[in-house]
Amino acid sequence: MKEMLDDFYQTCKEAGVRTLSEAGLNPEDYYQSTLRFLDLKVEGNMAFHKPVKSGPEPSSKYSSGDISYLTNGVHGTNDYKVHWLGWEARDFEIEVDLETVQHPDTIQVSSLYDPKSWIFHPSSVNCSVSEDGKEYYSLGRQVVGFEQRQEEVNRTYKFLPGQKPVRFVRFEVKGTLRNPEWHPSAGGASWVFLDEVVVK
Repeated sequence: MKEMLDDFYQTCKEAGVRTLSEAGLNPEDYYQSTLRFLDLKVEGNMAFHKPVKSGPEPSSKYSSGDISYLTNGVHGTNDYKVHWLGWEARDFEIEVDLETVQHPDTIQVSSLYDPKSWIFHPSSVNCSVSEDGKEYYSLGRQVVGFEQRQEEVNRTYKFLPGQKPVRFVRFEVKGTLRNPEWHPSAGGASWVFLDEVVVK
């Protein structure tokens, strides 16, 4: 697949192709997004295929609402319909059970930005860890805010547990809830799309 992708990208450059769809997807963005999709997060990922739950659950409209997509080792593309889970106008929590106590160096999760589809990065993401599922220790909160006029399509939130013993990983996600004032549909219910929890 990587060879096919490289050949396609090179052909686009040689032919001077500027867009690949009516939505304006250009060859460079398609190439980088597909590379990300092909980069399986399996080797060394302690969260791979581990039990995961959320409250409330994601919408069944995307990836069938199957919460296991968060730990299947595959990053979503720049298309929100491919390997992403969505929550509309709400805050939510995600928790992964690593099943055994581990000592990871990094914990991360990613979000998508597609304002024309009413999708924004979370306003903030807090990560907490626990050894026993009872007492949790916060690794910090990363804040994006509500304005989000110019953002990267993909944003990764990385947390450092500092070799603390970790079995349970919890993300508290605050959504934007509503489209910002600058948006053509200001006040409409906005979405947060997340994918792939990676613990290494």
